Amino acid sequence: MTEPAQTYQVLARKWRPQSFGEVAGQEHVVRTLINAVSQGRVAHAYLFCGPRGVGKTTAARLLARALNCEKGPTATPCGTCAACIEIAQGSSVDVAEIDGASNNGVDDVRAIRENARYLPSRDRFKIYIIDEVHMLSQAAFNALLKTLEEPPPHVKFIFATTEAHKVPETIVSRCQLHTFRRIPLAKIVARLSQVAEAEKLKLGEDTLALIARQAEGGMRDALSLLDQVISACGDDPSTEAVADALGAVDRRSVLDLASALVHRQADRVVAILSEQYERGTDPRRLCEALCQELRNLLVCRLSGKAPADLPDHEQRQCLALSKEAEPPQLARLFELCHEMLGEMGRAFDPRLALEVALLKGVYLAPGASVLELLERTEALAKGLPPPSRGVPAAPAEPAKAPGAVRAAEVTKTPAEASVRSAEVTPESFLRAATAILQSSPRLGSALKNGRLRSTAAGKITLAFPAGDFRSSQLVADRAEAEKLLAVELGGPVRLEILEGVLDGDAESPADQEARGESARAERVRETTRSSAAVRDAVRILGGTVEEIRVPAERKEG
Repeated sequence: MTEPAQTYQVLARKWRPQSFGEVAGQEHVVRTLINAVSQGRVAHAYLFCGPRGVGKTTAARLLARALNCEKGPTATPCGTCAACIEIAQGSSVDVAEIDGASNNGVDDVRAIRENARYLPSRDRFKIYIIDEVHMLSQAAFNALLKTLEEPPPHVKFIFATTEAHKVPETIVSRCQLHTFRRIPLAKIVARLSQVAEAEKLKLGEDTLALIARQAEGGMRDALSLLDQVISACGDDPSTEAVADALGAVDRRSVLDLASALVHRQADRVVAILSEQYERGTDPRRLCEALCQELRNLLVCRLSGKAPADLPDHEQRQCLALSKEAEPPQLARLFELCHEMLGEMGRAFDPRLALEVALLKGVYLAPGASVLELLERTEALAKGLPPPSRGVPAAPAEPAKAPGAVRAAEVTKTPAEASVRSAEVTPESFLRAATAILQSSPRLGSALKNGRLRSTAAGKITLAFPAGDFRSSQLVADRAEAEKLLAVELGGPVRLEILEGVLDGDAESPADQEARGESARAERVRETTRSSAAVRDAVRILGGTVEEIRVPAERKEG
């Protein structure tokens, strides 16, 4: 009888974090959980929400181990006792992992409620981990309410969901809510590098960054993609082979394309696009990657430093290329590429449409701002030498009488003269938040739901009710929110967040939109009621108008 082949364990399971310290990118959650265990202040119910593959279920298991370890409760479970081993394997009799998608009925919850009354068989706590809890039916949520609000002292609930907005407020209010973030690219690359070294894989920085970028902020997806790369390309693949295996866009090709645009090299643009076409690269994905690269270059050029979420080697490449371009040129190139994304769905040949758009960028992208060009033109018309790049032309100084005393001159450095805070109005802020909602739904929603207190002197002050999770999101990602607002508003802005300090007259942009939509709907209803055609129809049919439904106004773009 032959022995069964050894079962292969995928990297996502093999390298799952075994301690709080190994959880990447969720330091704000890990710190809270460690403090709660150390201080004996563990809540009876937790709700972990966030994108897929960022560590929600892993954190739930680690919390269960911390509570039920033989040496616990402890923030550093031993990992060797029976409780720790069984929880890690998902076989503990006192820690139940339940899939909310397939156990979503009221009878399933009633079974949980009945079993929760009994003491644990061996461990300190009976713990229920319910994944994708938003899939429970409304009746199931209702059946869970009483037990969730006043559970027995030996019971803990840990819920995980990718769609927190679908969880009823009655459930959320009874839980301690923790929002898991997408893991920064640099941290995913660092983790993949550790795994690759341990697995004796020969993967370069560009290859690891390509895999990490495809994972879109999820560590589990990154490790799964690494498994796929090993199966398809072996232990020592080239970046091009990995890109082909994942159907991804090679960043080096994107950087070459951006460089060709910056240096106005039409032949290189055409050659790179032809090469990508031959490799089967989707034009839309190539355009998306180019948009991201141009955005990074613009950030580098204006701030003098690369986005912190890029790996070190990509930061160096981005900084080097950004120094060879002017901000207006980069902004114009980004606009062309971003507009092309919307046009591709209507183009008869997306490849040709992208090629022509980028060639247009080669000769149309300005090397200076409109204001600077006007100042140079005026200077030449007056017979004065043109001002140097980036420095406005100084007006001719009138002749002074002999002995006249000159007033003290107040000067500004070139950096101070070229950086001007954005002029913000409630209307422009609403437009900016609406635009940001398309690229970053989380930050856009948080901005739109804050009550606008002030927009003076380039500072935007938003107020939130006490305990509103959106305020903590903006505080945590203030720098990113300010960058997005600066792009939309045309200049740097400062964001101030107030919590629990509400002005009764202040409205959030979301409130303004809702009020405007309500007024528009009422105008449509009134116009419909007074319509002669409607009145004739009511008279002929002998009926009455019970309800007039007004569809939501479509937003262009």
